[in-house]
Amino acid sequence: MHKLLHIFRCLAFGGLLATSCLNAFTTTSGSAVWPDGAIVMNLQLAPDAPLSDGQASWNAAAAKMLALWNQHLVRSTFYWTTDKTTTPASGNLANEVIFSADNFGRAYGDSTLAVTSSFRIGTRIIEADVTFNTKYKWDSYSGALRGTSGVNAEFSRVALHEFGHVIGLSHPDQAGQFVSAVMNSTAGDIDTLTDDDKSGAAFLYAANAGTVAPSLLIPLYDQTPLKGDSVEFSVSVSGSAPFSYQWRRNNVVQGVSTASFILSNISAASAGTWSVTVTNSRGSVTSSMVLTVTDTYVAPTISSDPVSVTSLPGRNVVFTVGAKGSTPRVYQWKKDGVNYGNSTASDTLTIADVQPADTGRYSVVVSNNGGSVTSKEALLTINGTTAAPKFISSPASQTISSGSTVVFTASVSGIPTPTLNWYRNGTAISGATQNPLVLTKASAAQAGTYTCVATNSIGSVTSNPAILSISSTNDFGRLINLSILTNLSAAESYFTLGVTLGGENTIGTKPLLIRAAGPALRAFGLADVLPDPRLELLSGSTVIESNDNWAGSDNLKKAFTTVGAFNYGESTSKDAAVYKSDTALGGYTIRVGDTNRGTGSVIAEIYDATSAGNFVASTPRLINLAVLKQMSADAILTTGFVIGGSTAKSMLIRAIGPGLAALGVPGVMANPKLELFSGSAVIARNDNWEGLPQLTTVGNSVGAFAITDANSNDAILLITLAPGSYTAQLSGVNGSAGLALLEVYEVP
Repeated sequence: MHKLLHIFRCLAFGGLLATSCLNAFTTTSGSAVWPDGAIVMNLQLAPDAPLSDGQASWNAAAAKMLALWNQHLVRSTFYWTTDKTTTPASGNLANEVIFSADNFGRAYGDSTLAVTSSFRIGTRIIEADVTFNTKYKWDSYSGALRGTSGVNAEFSRVALHEFGHVIGLSHPDQAGQFVSAVMNSTAGDIDTLTDDDKSGAAFLYAANAGTVAPSLLIPLYDQTPLKGDSVEFSVSVSGSAPFSYQWRRNNVVQGVSTASFILSNISAASAGTWSVTVTNSRGSVTSSMVLTVTDTYVAPTISSDPVSVTSLPGRNVVFTVGAKGSTPRVYQWKKDGVNYGNSTASDTLTIADVQPADTGRYSVVVSNNGGSVTSKEALLTINGTTAAPKFISSPASQTISSGSTVVFTASVSGIPTPTLNWYRNGTAISGATQNPLVLTKASAAQAGTYTCVATNSIGSVTSNPAILSISSTNDFGRLINLSILTNLSAAESYFTLGVTLGGENTIGTKPLLIRAAGPALRAFGLADVLPDPRLELLSGSTVIESNDNWAGSDNLKKAFTTVGAFNYGESTSKDAAVYKSDTALGGYTIRVGDTNRGTGSVIAEIYDATSAGNFVASTPRLINLAVLKQMSADAILTTGFVIGGSTAKSMLIRAIGPGLAALGVPGVMANPKLELFSGSAVIARNDNWEGLPQLTTVGNSVGAFAITDANSNDAILLITLAPGSYTAQLSGVNGSAGLALLEVYEVP
């Protein structure tokens, strides 16, 4: 095997950027890490000199910085020794930390304070050496840098930075991520680990028992756009979050670290081979595509036709076509020569739960601005009229707080449709024949192993087990952040959202941070943003707080940091924010518009600003968010929410259209649908709620208005979610448009 050497020429003088970003830390190429266990550092920092912070020696100062990193490592741990007597060398599988006039014979850069040289085999680090440039006069202290000009240098923060390289972290600022971090490439006033640094260490060295490496769900595909067009790059993976994303063009790292982004006004310089490497603590996967930029449209051609399929009833069938030519391309699938559904941007047709009526000849017309072409036909044949039960997904294990609700959901296929029976510890639960299974006010007596048995005339099958654990913690799952991302047009100059503070047996008031961000969204690649957002907080019809421009308020900056909100950047930005420290129990309305009736994208956010240490069972919670919005045929209404605490929380999410019509509301969306995302992966979806009685019961318990028509096209999700960030999207089915209501409720 070959050893690969990485050299980090680090920490020139300069000021660290103290802004924040939705994306965090940067890892080295391939996210290399140490094997589990000890990382032994040989501290050979001599001779000693007086240190301003009173530490006994340079070795002691270095050991203190190693100990700071240890607080955020799980699978590996720094150890150190100061009694090594051999001569330090590079490439000897020993990890040296020394003062030196050069880096093992290699000259330092003109303003380089220190260098970390890292050896690896594949994605495993086997040696890392740190040399501190003796050109500089070193000292050790905290706080602001003292006289960074000339040859003065502060040891502790430089050592902390270099040891971050030792564990595999790189410079976020050189990857286009402008965050507050000791790992940025220039030395400044930051003298300890920031949240960004800690997240990077935890990402690389978190416990990975049960963690699943990422695998591609939706890979990149070759694109051939016209010069001046916009191109969307997007990838979707399965596996265990969190993931990091590193994009490259012709193997050069780009300043993007999200699952998708849009490249606008492309030119020939944008062409090349683009790739993204998606990594978690278990491994990584890479997807690539070729971007070809043309001056004129290239008509589509078929590179691979759909393939005929023979299937049993109840299974999913997938037809795929390969096409080339200018992008974007539109795909209109046909069955027996007649359009099958609407045209889409997908080269894949999935037919779920196929039945004999789906038998036929399938083809696709591929179109772009240069013309169109039709594929050969593929035959779908259905054999048999029965199918044994099969679990498509089993219920998931959950840890919930005592007295709360848990939802177990399974997905099963079979012909005839299977009946369901739920079991706890192998014993049938009386009357539990519905999916999902909802347990309210769960106690320790209901902890155990839950399974679902599906039965039809062909046979029966048992789901994988799900373990229910009951916790008595006060740090129970709860909503700590709610947001709505939408677009305002000339026809709709503002929108409103409702939020409710409360919860059973809660008392007192709650600090809230409420924001309306427009210009700040440009940092995340959005160009068409609301230029001058204004927000108002209303109790009933009375405005109790309002803000037009946040004006760089120190109090607001502090609140942003406390709740982990992204920074607005410039103090002169026209984004809006309000911090209310004493918000009483009850319902409130947040109204967001533009001061000058501008148009564009805007995100409205509500943060629970209660510190974790001050949260008790009687503390009021965010328990409901609702937004009513006029939707065009292609619009998407997005709400984000974050579940904090240490236990799972059950959520009721509703996309209501026809249910509003029953209340006398005109012009509603006829057929809304819901999709729930964790990161970029869809984890649940619903089109029509089908009148499930469990949904009605839970809806009544949280105070949601009733949907009286069991056959309505309203969409509802009831799900138990682990702590983390989630996104729910409402959109119309088959171009459905109109007024729609999106609601998020915590289920007690």
